Amino acid sequence: MTGLVVLDVFISLVFIFLLYSLFAMTIIETITSAFSSRAKNLITGIDRLLADDQQSNRINHTVLNLFWVKTDNPLTKAFYKHPSIKYLGHKGINSKPSYIAKERFAGTLFDLLKQGSYLDEVDNISATLGMIQEYDSSELVSRIKSTEEDLKALEQSAEPDKLTMESLKEELAFLKKEHFERNNKDHPWEIEGFSLGEETKYQLKLLWKNAANDKAKFRALMENWYEDQMDRVAGWYKRKLTFLTFIIGLAIACTFNVDTIRLTTDLSKNEDMRTLLVESAKTHLAENPEGGTTSSFDAQRKYLDSLNITLSSYNDVLGASKAEDYTFWTFLGWLITAFAISLGAPFWFDLLNKLMKVRNSVQIPVNTASASASTESTNTNVVG
Repeated sequence: MTGLVVLDVFISLVFIFLLYSLFAMTIIETITSAFSSRAKNLITGIDRLLADDQQSNRINHTVLNLFWVKTDNPLTKAFYKHPSIKYLGHKGINSKPSYIAKERFAGTLFDLLKQGSYLDEVDNISATLGMIQEYDSSELVSRIKSTEEDLKALEQSAEPDKLTMESLKEELAFLKKEHFERNNKDHPWEIEGFSLGEETKYQLKLLWKNAANDKAKFRALMENWYEDQMDRVAGWYKRKLTFLTFIIGLAIACTFNVDTIRLTTDLSKNEDMRTLLVESAKTHLAENPEGGTTSSFDAQRKYLDSLNITLSSYNDVLGASKAEDYTFWTFLGWLITAFAISLGAPFWFDLLNKLMKVRNSVQIPVNTASASASTESTNTNVVG
């Protein structure tokens, strides 16, 4: 094969991979949207932040997380029950948000950590993180009871001291008010079984120490902590999607018999087939200058069907015809196709653009040479 033939075969294969990658991308976007896969992946990421290793479900870190998620961590459950998170998602089965800003994450977690019987938020956070003892309300109850008994005894005395009575009444009112405030804080949501794992508590304690009990700095540190985790979460989602794309690609390859090895052989022998695919690639690039975008599922399917019909006389290069016998090489060809599809449409679009530029550049000298040869031939004939 000449260099241009090899290039055309390569361009044809890349164009086929691009079409089926777009088709697979459309299917995957439909699936992930239906199952709220991004929201499930986000839950996994937040649970990894807020849960100890033994509390984190390992299945959440597989491709199954695109369809299902589970967490038994009390802190993660309390986080998603908080009104600032709960109402980000829509009602229904898949009601969790697919995106949470770092400010909202830090604000919500801060609000959970500051809950407690202390009147000061700093003390409550320190108590929640185990840096000081939890407030013991029994001491306050005991003081109220003792003050009530003293006041009652004074009232029953023969000559009660009015000044002392007023002082005891004021003290009793203050103690009761404090008891009420500590036990009747505004909790618009339920925090049942709220607790921190030891590893999570240690991490939050480090942030609290680094903030030097400064609430604003503590929130900023939690924002950075969350932002770092979200970079990893994005990577998890990409890997899960790549694996799912490979599975979808393999299903497409088997269903439509898109055998890369057979296609390469057919393309190398059939000039009309190569020409048709190269011209189709040019048209596709002209009509889709941005590339990497997916049209509707039906639109992609119609485009592939129309190309299959056009290529029916050339062994249906996109796999419409079935091989008579499936061999090891057939399955290997399917696997190569599936791997190619898993690389994604943007990859193949960029490669196709570069290959077409190379093809256009190598054709210029060929045409020039042909024109020169034709001119020389004409001149020779005239002289003759």
